Amino acid sequence: MKQLLAIFCICTLSICSAAQEKPGKNIIDQASLRCYYAFSKKKPTDLKPYRVDTMVLDIGSELSRFYDPARLGRDSLIAAKMKNTDASIIKSISIFKGENSKDLSGMVGTVSSNSAEGESVQVFKSKKSNQLKVLDYVGMGQRFLYLDSLDKMSWKVLPDTATIASYPCQKASLNFRGRDYIAWFTTEVPVNDGPWKFSGLPGLIVKIEDTEALFSFQLVGLKQLSTPQLIQLEEKSSLKCTRAEFEKQKLKQGAGMQVNFNAGDMIIAEIPGQVDYTPIEIE
Repeated sequence: MKQLLAIFCICTLSICSAAQEKPGKNIIDQASLRCYYAFSKKKPTDLKPYRVDTMVLDIGSELSRFYDPARLGRDSLIAAKMKNTDASIIKSISIFKGENSKDLSGMVGTVSSNSAEGESVQVFKSKKSNQLKVLDYVGMGQRFLYLDSLDKMSWKVLPDTATIASYPCQKASLNFRGRDYIAWFTTEVPVNDGPWKFSGLPGLIVKIEDTEALFSFQLVGLKQLSTPQLIQLEEKSSLKCTRAEFEKQKLKQGAGMQVNFNAGDMIIAEIPGQVDYTPIEIE
């Protein structure tokens, strides 16, 4: 039983760190501007996107954070389920993963986070260091962190103009890690930032998509925050790796995680199957 409780504690710490924000030492900036983007994904053979999620870009004076609040909320349900369970009333813990993964959706009280629903990635851009940090996790609470540089984007600003999301915009093009992109930015919002890893234009990126229209980000809302939003980064529980190492792990990502607790019996299980992962970066 002691060994099972040890496993339980390890899983709890890992998942809680991935899903929850912590006050104090990991506060690195405060955001005064919040941008909402519709992020749509499409398969090469499809006519319409198979998924659209609302992503958030919080922009501070030195740092920005790009994330999916709905996905983080679902992940937090699992973290809360495990954190708030009194270990003294646990009679048994069963863990199913890999080839032994199990679907708990038919059991009353199951909470789950499906890897195919929403984006678990968080991107932190630093103006001061000209670097970005990418946090994402694969499988049962295993979170990875890798560093990247903001110097790798060579934009070509074009003369074309258009009005997008009520903002006058100018066109720009970019080749980035195997894909060609068309972006529209506005100088009416004079911040050098945009969705995901994109930045480096003389204004906020309002829309950007690759020329195959597989990945598209479009601004759907912008809010000046009356109360600054803390931008927090917790690195201690993350496994540091390279981008190439992370992509290898992502290709093996499971379908998600479920937790069920009933009559003293806790079951922690990977959802059977794997995610059909299409990387944005192919070089």
